[in-house]
Amino acid sequence: MIILVSCQDVLEEEFQNPQQYVPNPDQLASGMFTNALLQYKFYIKDYGEYWWQLGGNGMPSYAQISCRYITPRYSWYIDYDDVTNGNGFSQSGFNWFNDFYLRMRNWGLIQDVINGLDGQEYDDSVIYFKMLSIMKDWAALRNVDLFNSIPYLNAFKGSQGEFFTEYDDPEVIYKTVLDDLKSIADELPGIYSKMSPDGITTLQVQDIALQGNVDKWIQYANALRLRFAVKLASVDAQFASNHISDAITNLPTQDLVFDLPHIDAAGALPGGGTWQRGLFERPYVTHIPNIIMNRMNFHELEYEEDIDDPRLPVIAFPTKHNDYRGVSLDADGQNQGYVDGERYYPWADDLESSASNNSKSMYNQVTLTHNNVPADMFTLAEIDLLLAEVAAKGLANTGKSAGEHVEDAVMHSTDYWYMLNGLGQYRTDYTTEPWASLIRPSKPSQAVIGSYAEKVKNAFDAVSGVDGQMEIIMQQKYIHLNLIRPIELWSELRRTRHPKLEPMTFLGKVMKPQPERLMYPSSELQNNSEAFLKVIDQNNWTSPIFWRTDASSYYRDNYVSFKTGTSPDFN
Repeated sequence: MIILVSCQDVLEEEFQNPQQYVPNPDQLASGMFTNALLQYKFYIKDYGEYWWQLGGNGMPSYAQISCRYITPRYSWYIDYDDVTNGNGFSQSGFNWFNDFYLRMRNWGLIQDVINGLDGQEYDDSVIYFKMLSIMKDWAALRNVDLFNSIPYLNAFKGSQGEFFTEYDDPEVIYKTVLDDLKSIADELPGIYSKMSPDGITTLQVQDIALQGNVDKWIQYANALRLRFAVKLASVDAQFASNHISDAITNLPTQDLVFDLPHIDAAGALPGGGTWQRGLFERPYVTHIPNIIMNRMNFHELEYEEDIDDPRLPVIAFPTKHNDYRGVSLDADGQNQGYVDGERYYPWADDLESSASNNSKSMYNQVTLTHNNVPADMFTLAEIDLLLAEVAAKGLANTGKSAGEHVEDAVMHSTDYWYMLNGLGQYRTDYTTEPWASLIRPSKPSQAVIGSYAEKVKNAFDAVSGVDGQMEIIMQQKYIHLNLIRPIELWSELRRTRHPKLEPMTFLGKVMKPQPERLMYPSSELQNNSEAFLKVIDQNNWTSPIFWRTDASSYYRDNYVSFKTGTSPDFN
């Protein structure tokens, strides 16, 4: 008994046993904020989330962000067009609906803590509630983009005895969030000015994302306003334009990313619950579809620095032919090549085997898989492309033409992707060619990058009509975000109907399916039945999200072929 008591005393002293240790309220708020930042499925992507999505019948496949090398050997693709019964599209293995409420519960807890404080304790703590509100607002609208109506206005009131609430109108949620983000952005400077020196020091430590830089949090809130106001514009252009015009006066000036706290040892198997493990275990589903590859690689199949996209060597991995080839959704058309021996190495553990065996390009495993990819909150290239859409549609005066914003996006995106590749941890001892350049390609000169960006701008400026311009904007968004943020790309695809996809041809059957949303979890009928029954008509994969006002086709009339000539063709 004496030994056990002594051990217990040591544990409480060393680990601050939560059953015995009661922190000060201001420390409690800061700790819950940091805990929220560390939640998987928000900024830190989740292993299971990616593993299930990359099964071949999930969101990345239907949005043609990433695909298998499909031939008739995969018999289940005969039901690829079934987006009503679950034989085709699948959302198995993840539940962003429930995860939002479970993983953001600290927002309600911090609110309760803040309400019980006053004086300097309040002044040093309320900032955590405001910054976490920015995160909560972002995650809420991500769920609206996936499910349409969700409980929001009266959610997170468990401490008040209200556990299940009504599903709110999605447009109302959008507008409420946009107003809230503006209010927080306006309030943060004053809140920060009241903090004590010790409170600021604590903030800089607890804010693992932006190190307590309030200016960056304000810019982040404005970037979110820009993103979601652009989506809202098709429904209420005036409301959206007001937010856009205000938000663009103070946007991020650098990529908002942060290093993950759970870094794997160099050379270790990607894991630890991070999304790289999902990619590591599913490389055979990370082939690059033609709608992306054919917008990076032009003329010859080999990479030509003066013609091709400078991001190509760090986004894509070359084939055994030392060139770059995407996969087609024409499964019948590419079957003969597979039969003739055009195969691939299905794992990500040995890139030499990939380079020696792959007949189709996968995403670059050095850049994405054997890497501690930072969590991204918002990147400059995405902001550029949102501003391009704003300028193209006349939603606000951005100070530049839409084409100039597209040009900026290409340059910022190139910087971002070479930065990611530079963090890659695969065989850092390689110095012998051609392996050294294959693993860590040298970044092209600014002159080369600028020349290519100008080509994209010129192609954009030559297109007549907003619809043609949106095709190029979304092509660039696909190239930039790809597997980093497939959820956002799928939302943008459903909203804009761009970029145009390839039809799926399987055993002579031509299919052009696209799910419009995700279904609610079955637990909602059991736990929140009265409210759920009011929106049960939305519980399918075919009812559109409220911002979808364009019912045009997602698909091209035929398949995308490689271009010939000496200059890029973005049509």
